[in-house]
Amino acid sequence: MASSGPQPVTLHFQDLVRVAGETIAGSVDLHVALAQENRIEHLRIKFRGSISTRITTQNGQTRITHRQTVPLIHANKSLWTQGTVFPEAGSHVLSFPFQFQLPTTLPPSYHCDGHSRGGAISYSLEVVGDRPGIFRTNTRIRRVFSVVPAASDSQLLTKESLRQGWDGSWKDTMREDKIRQGLWGDYSRVSASLLLPDLRSFPIATPIPYSFHITTETKILDRSDRPEDKHAKPLFPAPPTQSSKFTQTLRRHTEVRVHGRLRHLEDAFDLQGIRNIDTASARAVQAVIDEPEWVPRDDSKGRGFWRRTVHFNSTLAFPFAPTFRTETLDWMYVLQFVVPFPGLGNDLKIQLPIHFGPGSACPPPPIGAPGSSSLTYADVLPAGPPPMIDLPPSYWAGEDHDWTDEKS
Repeated sequence: MASSGPQPVTLHFQDLVRVAGETIAGSVDLHVALAQENRIEHLRIKFRGSISTRITTQNGQTRITHRQTVPLIHANKSLWTQGTVFPEAGSHVLSFPFQFQLPTTLPPSYHCDGHSRGGAISYSLEVVGDRPGIFRTNTRIRRVFSVVPAASDSQLLTKESLRQGWDGSWKDTMREDKIRQGLWGDYSRVSASLLLPDLRSFPIATPIPYSFHITTETKILDRSDRPEDKHAKPLFPAPPTQSSKFTQTLRRHTEVRVHGRLRHLEDAFDLQGIRNIDTASARAVQAVIDEPEWVPRDDSKGRGFWRRTVHFNSTLAFPFAPTFRTETLDWMYVLQFVVPFPGLGNDLKIQLPIHFGPGSACPPPPIGAPGSSSLTYADVLPAGPPPMIDLPPSYWAGEDHDWTDEKS
């Protein structure tokens, strides 16, 4: 509970994304006088991580929610007991440092929620001030944090190559279709091509360059029908000239399992608003509009079609949990571009599976910890802590965390 005055217990823990394998550290302050006033007799800290899944079934009017929890971390550390003498016992505030080692195999933090199904992979620290007595509740400070897997050397090199400007090969995904404005009439043609770096996996939260080319061809018409004629009805189909006119969506498919039961869940994320996650290397969308090209079909009658092409170049960043499989939760992603054209069923859609991997190195242990050195976070490539990943408020509220030992 927030309060402007001093608290008997305070947790100091930096709000950063953590990398599997690293040593996390912090401290807990105990205000001696307030602890005595609040009858706190023992101070401890708990470190928890788990995969929690739920599936709700219905049989007639009966609804049953089935749950399964897979523990990942379960560690406890005693910090202080009333009557224990410390060197700074005369101080008004006692400070107790703590450290925990994250296993190298931890899955990334994750959260999904849908009708009658959902799951979370969550991590937390909790400081407990024990207040023995029938009508007393323990003092608790709970801090939920996020974890990502550590990137390998090759993954870090891939990330750096992307940040410095991709000069490798590209993979082209194409789609074309025939469309028409109404139920009758001749068909026009539309096509699109999406180029991404030819990689098996893309590092999360890293600007990925892309090129998106859209080409339209009108139905057969007279050459006198020109696309630049502002007084005539626009020639169908006209390619979009702004990136806001087509959608860029990341679709996430999740499998949720609870004791043999299986459910599927799908989420969609609009990528327009997160393109510039890394302002240092991101770029605005560049649109290049080619001059309309007349393609003759019957020179004697002056008939043919107009071909128009627009090229879009920019970057996309994906601040989401890396693709992962666990015992009860696994997920995959599909990238989808949709170009809308007037008329029923005329939208042109390109979609392709996309795999995400980690993009952050495991930092060295804090100075003074076993195996530590004089290195700091800034000495690890890439510099600085990992960027935040996209997790909903319910993850940070711990709503799906398994607090099975709430009374302990």
